[in-house]
Amino acid sequence: MSKDTIRLFFVTDLHGSNVCWRKFLNALRVYNVDVGIALGDLTGKMLIPLIEKKSAHWETSFLGQHLEIRSQEELDQLKKTIEMVGYYWYHLTPEGFQRLKSDPAELEQLFRDLMIQRLKEWVVLADQRLAETGYKVYMAPGNDDYFEVDQVITDSKVIVNCNNKNVMVGDHEMITFSWTNPTPWHTPREKTDEELEPMLEELVGHIKNMPAAIFNFHAPPYGYALDLAPELTADLVQAAERKIHVGSKAVTKMIQKYQPLLGLHGHIHESRGVQKIGRTTILNPGSEYSEGVLKGVVVTLQRGKVTDYVFTNG
Repeated sequence: MSKDTIRLFFVTDLHGSNVCWRKFLNALRVYNVDVGIALGDLTGKMLIPLIEKKSAHWETSFLGQHLEIRSQEELDQLKKTIEMVGYYWYHLTPEGFQRLKSDPAELEQLFRDLMIQRLKEWVVLADQRLAETGYKVYMAPGNDDYFEVDQVITDSKVIVNCNNKNVMVGDHEMITFSWTNPTPWHTPREKTDEELEPMLEELVGHIKNMPAAIFNFHAPPYGYALDLAPELTADLVQAAERKIHVGSKAVTKMIQKYQPLLGLHGHIHESRGVQKIGRTTILNPGSEYSEGVLKGVVVTLQRGKVTDYVFTNG
């Protein structure tokens, strides 16, 4: 792909939402773009047990409510809702449910298996829908995603796993970085900013034309409009009003030092926005995956410049 004008559609933090993934694939045509970019977190955060009490009668807890399901139709609808918000469901007997509760290792393995299974389904769907369409799609995990995720993306026929690589988006080099600075949840891909800085320097070192480059970094830069999140109490309860900067100081340093054309970021769902750091335009499309709403941004690059950006909801 090489032409003067490139239109790309960027989304992030889909967190297992089946609805958002399907919307992303459809949006490539709807928004008439050349390139789609989905930057972690790709997998969901919760497992919902569907406990079969007797024939056509199940019980569960979902979104803070105790539910009793008394028909197959109700069950099918509940499963769709669970998948829309990015959670996973699993059928269990009462005995199986008690066994899982008492065996954290088995529960963790089941959760991982369901994550990988859904992501594989996403890849199969993309391979079917995008084959021979001409769309170029890049995808990478985020800090919440286990390391098994990388291989699932790599196995796709149409999606390029761009994690920790320099790939060409038209005439623009794009480097992608999935790690973030520490979070209160101790996720799989997080390190201190002191550890992240040499990792980022090594990746940046692959770029030949920095003024036209894209930094596709899951963590937003610290101290700017894209990294404001509600302050948390010691027991991880969100403060009502107060927001604080939680982004990566290493990412800030890389952008300030190297001044790429464009920074694509996510991680902080509430901080949808755009800002300039010197000559660099930084963007965070935000995320409302739990509502089944796909937030994104369409960016137009023309002759080495960001000539337009439009935030989308769908």
